[in-house]
Amino acid sequence: MTRTRLEAALWEADRHLVVLEQAMASWAAYGEVASLNEVEGNPHRLRVADQVLFRFMKLQDALGMRLVPATLAALGEPFEEWPMRDRLDRLEKLHVLNATDWFAWREIRNQLAHEYPDRPQRRLANLLAAVEAAGALAGLYRHWRTFLQTRGMA
Repeated sequence: MTRTRLEAALWEADRHLVVLEQAMASWAAYGEVASLNEVEGNPHRLRVADQVLFRFMKLQDALGMRLVPATLAALGEPFEEWPMRDRLDRLEKLHVLNATDWFAWREIRNQLAHEYPDRPQRRLANLLAAVEAAGALAGLYRHWRTFLQTRGMA
């Protein structure tokens, strides 16, 4: 069976969401984090943090590169020539997402790409911001799926 563009995007995002939510539950089970040493000094917790960050980035990629265009195509929007900002603005008008949040999450992701070996507080702040953003991104995707399902598209 050949999947439609939208089905393939949902399949990919669903996979990342499941693992992200499992990792988020494991992260939450540890409780509050006061220092980076609490994470980096515990190999299991560090693996959980890595999994949260990895799946946060993978879900962002799946939504941005696959689900945005697949959703717009399924809605019959002429999006091919639109820059990403216009695509997100259109989805915002349809109440699928908040473009400001989307760009904030992209900035958090960009911050994760930079290492600050001499600034553990900055690294901790980036980690905690990413964990919070991962939960929000998961919520966005669940909302997006509901949007598609109520229109018989998913």
